[in-house]
Amino acid sequence: MTIVEELNGYQDLFERSYLQYLTERNPDIHYEIMIRLISRGGKRLRPILCMLAAKLVGGNPDDAIPVAVALEFFHNFTLLHDDIEDGSTLRRGEPTMQLVYGVPLALNSGDGLYAVSYEILLGCKDAFGLERLWKMLSTFNRMNVALVEGQAMDINFRSDDNMNADEVIELLKKKTGALFATSAYCGAIAGGADETVASDLATMWENVGVAFQIQDDILNLTGEEEKYGKKIGDDISEGKPTLMLMHALKEAAENDKELIMASLNKPYDEKKIVDVIGIFEETGAIRHAREVADRYLEDAYSIADGFSGSEERDQMVRLAKYVVEREV
Repeated sequence: MTIVEELNGYQDLFERSYLQYLTERNPDIHYEIMIRLISRGGKRLRPILCMLAAKLVGGNPDDAIPVAVALEFFHNFTLLHDDIEDGSTLRRGEPTMQLVYGVPLALNSGDGLYAVSYEILLGCKDAFGLERLWKMLSTFNRMNVALVEGQAMDINFRSDDNMNADEVIELLKKKTGALFATSAYCGAIAGGADETVASDLATMWENVGVAFQIQDDILNLTGEEEKYGKKIGDDISEGKPTLMLMHALKEAAENDKELIMASLNKPYDEKKIVDVIGIFEETGAIRHAREVADRYLEDAYSIADGFSGSEERDQMVRLAKYVVEREV
């Protein structure tokens, strides 16, 4: 049994809860898009993490359900906007929302998910009290700022390809690490944790988030399209900054560098993509990226060692391992 299967009860709590925030609201088409995207599934890692963090610190995971829903709504808002900004055609193996409904409606429903996520949090005042709610809202908003800064770095790279590996790591912390960190932090606060414990969990999961995104970037090159749910290698054609790209540009022969650069920000060309992936393999870029991901995962484990031994602590460590070593 995988750790995700073991934690299936948390996912079930999310699946039974999220629709209440999106049904019986108008206009129908606006909420239909949100429901259609979220109902496609996904790993639900962030809501699972949020509820597990609440349990880890001695709280009731049920108390964290609204926060978990808000985090998953926010995550899906970012996916919807990313797909529009990247011109992506597939999300979770199906056409992206802008292809189904058009950019204006899809964009607006992304904004809707963003707004509803804050609406849900603000509705938790009576459950958590102002002090705990303020901690969660402040952290949630810092995550929001970090994420859009990271997206700006990502988009800007495509027109100004001057970025190094350290800047890629900073981008990953902002775009991916921040949401994982906030999921852990808010779950811990919902469970009654003090600031020190909640912050340690946040730091742990920022590290996991960086490793998660590196693994996701690797899967974009090495995964199976049917399982992965997106075109293999489309990060290359979209010109996304990754550790593998930085490493290959540093280590490749001049003619190979030219081929790589000629493949960025261009229409998807399967032959060129296969050739570029071959260069990444030859230069050790994929192996290097895995090594960096492993270092961030080890840093996360070191923080987890400071938590008292419990079933939830062990589950937290195993979830981190799964997140980074998954194949889909």
